[in-house]
Parts: sequence; structure tokens; C-alpha cells
Amino acid sequence: MVKALTDTYSTFKSIFTGMGITMRHLFKRSVTVQYPEVRDVLPERVRLKLHVNIDDCIGCRLCERACPVECIEIGTIKSTDNDDLGETSTGHKKKLWVDKFDIDMAKCCYCELCVHPCPTDCITMVEEYEYSTYDRNDLIFSFSDMTPEQIERANRKLQEEEEEKRRKKEEAKRAREKKAAEKAEAEGDGASTGKPSANTKASGAEGGADASGDADADREARRAEREARRAARKAERETKKKSEE
Repeated sequence: MVKALTDTYSTFKSIFTGMGITMRHLFKRSVTVQYPEVRDVLPERVRLKLHVNIDDCIGCRLCERACPVECIEIGTIKSTDNDDLGETSTGHKKKLWVDKFDIDMAKCCYCELCVHPCPTDCITMVEEYEYSTYDRNDLIFSFSDMTPEQIERANRKLQEEEEEKRRKKEEAKRAREKKAAEKAEAEGDGASTGKPSANTKASGAEGGADASGDADADREARRAEREARRAARKAERETKKKSEE
């Protein structure tokens, strides 16, 4: 019984509240905005259309990552060492070419989540709402100002620079390997002639007798090899001389 009375009271209260609002507006003068000649004043911080100041874009892609519906698509090209892209109005150094910055307003949910992460404040929402169209492709807005020729030139310069850096790196690697080989060969020659190398000096007197014996054996073997080659050349000269006579 108590529940039924409570529900009845809530029902009539809701009805009279709604009818009270209706009666208050019933006797007020109606106002019609003669659009488009007359336009309403938009409220502050209204969320309408996204706009990008491409000159202040550094290609960080933070807005693209923040978008929950993936309506922003950004493409970048790394600048070369001799390229000077200047700075943004906020003082940020520009290091990337922005060859693509497209926003599909047909997907946009007007959440404004892409605006806040931007470090240069280049993406904002402007008070523009008259962009209706019959073709959905017309709702894709491109903000990059790079021409196809500029994009091709930037890609070519970057490729040439990367190839040059790769070539220099390989040359430096080969030079280090050659230097290491020459050092190893010099150390080997020093050991074979009985001359102590830097590593031998550092090792001290331990094992000196064995190293000296090995050096003497190597020296004798090299001497015997030279004598054999000298004898072979002498025999070859004598045989050639006899054949000429």
C-alpha cells in the first residue's frame, strides 16, 4: 500500500513538473532564427571542425595516436643533414617533412582528444560547421602543402644520404679490420724473429724460456727454407746456362 502511494505521488509529480515547463513556454513569444541570414552565437569552446596549421606541425603523430576512431592519417619523411626546415611558432625545431596530413571528418566523433596532446598547438577545432556534402570523399581534408615533386625529391635525398652513410660506415669497418690485421701480422713477425711484442712485455718473465726456444726453432726453420730456395734457384740457373750453350 505504501509503495503504491509512493509510485502514484512520483508519477503525478513528474507530470506536473513537465506540464509546468510547457505552460511557462506556451505564453512566451516564439523566436525563429532566419538562417542563414541570421546565425546563433556559438558557445565558447564549441567542438565543430578540425583544422591544422601545417607550418607548425613537427610530425610527432601524437594526435594520430590519440584519436579513438583513427580518422587522422599522417605521413612523414626524415630530413637530411643539409636540410633546414626552420622552427614552429612555438620554437620547436622541425626535423621531419610532413608529406601527408589527412583528416576524415566523416569518422570524427568531435571528442577533441587529438587537440590536447599536440606540443605546438597546430591542430584545433574551429567554428565551422557548414561542410555538408553528397560525397563522403569530400569530407577527407588534406592539410599537407608538399607537392609530388617535393615528396619525390625529399625521398631521393634521404635515400642518397643513407647510402652515403652506409658506404662510409663500411669503409671505416674495412679500415679497422685492415689495421687489426696489420697489427696482428706485425706481432706475429716480432714473435718469429725473437723480438718481444707489447703483449710479451706485458706478460713479464713467465714463460720466457719457452718463447725463446720457439723463436729459435722458427728462425732455424726459416733459414733452412731460404737455403733450399737459394739452392733451387742456383740449380735452375745452371741448367738454363747449359741448355743455352
